[in-house]
Amino acid sequence: MDYYDAVAGQPVALERSAVAVHTRLTELDLDSWRQGTFGVVSMGASSHAGHALVFRLARDGRRAVNLAGSDVVALARSGLVAGPADSYLFISEGGRSRETIEAADLVPAGVRLGLTNVPDGPLAAHVDAVVALDAGEDSRVYTVGYTTTVQACGLLADALVGRDDGDDWHRLPELASQTLQRLAPAAAEAADVFARASSIDVIGAAGSYAAAAEAALLLRESTRICTATYETYQYLHGPMEPLTSANACLLIGDGREVSLARYLAQAGIPTVLVTPAPVDQERNLVVLTVPQAPTMSRAVLEILPVQLLAGEMARVRGLAIDGFLHHQDDTKVPAHT
Repeated sequence: MDYYDAVAGQPVALERSAVAVHTRLTELDLDSWRQGTFGVVSMGASSHAGHALVFRLARDGRRAVNLAGSDVVALARSGLVAGPADSYLFISEGGRSRETIEAADLVPAGVRLGLTNVPDGPLAAHVDAVVALDAGEDSRVYTVGYTTTVQACGLLADALVGRDDGDDWHRLPELASQTLQRLAPAAAEAADVFARASSIDVIGAAGSYAAAAEAALLLRESTRICTATYETYQYLHGPMEPLTSANACLLIGDGREVSLARYLAQAGIPTVLVTPAPVDQERNLVVLTVPQAPTMSRAVLEILPVQLLAGEMARVRGLAIDGFLHHQDDTKVPAHT
């Protein structure tokens, strides 16, 4: 699917996916996933969605860990018997991530829940129950798949802890549509400067770290500019030292990120701030304001302006977001085995 069409079509996809995921979750007996430590296992963009889910669960007192599928495999090969968690969610949007599938085979049966957009894909044969995203077609650089995955994780969190966090899942598609329309001009303005940067640091904390990590990946894949992701307070302890006006910074959040964005802009660093806070633009600082929302729905909204920014930067750089330069033949299993 064309990248720009996929970005624009997310409100419709979110609405459709929410119905499908909620219906499936009400059908499942989730007791096996309500006890002990909950492990979220995935690779790539899906692992960034896991950051938000783990933060949301932890705030409700649930022990949870976000794990790369490759780490679960490595732990098993090193002789770990008990496993890093007591129950698991395995996320693979396309259902073919090799490491995620291998990890699912290494944990006990009965506690393996799968989340995928391809419910009859390879992952389904390696888990005990599947939740289908019903997100529809996606772009080569994930857009629809990522936002619907984050939303599905939020719906799952509600079901697991037995309470909602204030997310208005019915209104989220409308908020997404408004955000995309309202921020398009500002994203185009920021793209002219960011597209000339030699590198981009992406900063966020707590639940917003999910969007920061995904933003860094998205910008690398779509603009072919080197990026790095840092937790906000870690960034204060030295990583910003190489910054000059040739670099750029993208900050996501409404806490320390606000004053840091102002500091960076005043230091001459091209800066974009994605935030629900009322912050004025200034020289070297473009503010992309998103609606205030609870952790999981906010994680969906925070990535939308970055998708717009990435698309506009690609245009400035003369790039089509339609594939990858470098291919590895061992990251996916065959679609049919």
